[in-house]
Amino acid sequence: MEKAVTYLVAHPVIFFIAVIISIMIVFSFLRRIMRLFIVVVAILVLYAAYLQLTGGQTLEAFQHLGQWFSNAFQGVTTLFGFLFDLLKFPKKG
Repeated sequence: MEKAVTYLVAHPVIFFIAVIISIMIVFSFLRRIMRLFIVVVAILVLYAAYLQLTGGQTLEAFQHLGQWFSNAFQGVTTLFGFLFDLLKFPKKG
């Protein structure tokens, strides 16, 4: 890994191309995540309409869903925090 970084730093044109490709990959990933988010929101709207038409408890159901998403988001952020701590470079000196 260190050899790859050293090679990229020594060759600025290749480094610039690698940065551009990396940015394209990140934006592609974010675009797919946004599509997934839009589909989930559409499904939630349809679920709310279904509950409203059948006489279900819409507010309670969405409070439960909100709590579940909050717990899931907290778990994911904890996981990413742990992974970022593992990837930190050791301090020299």
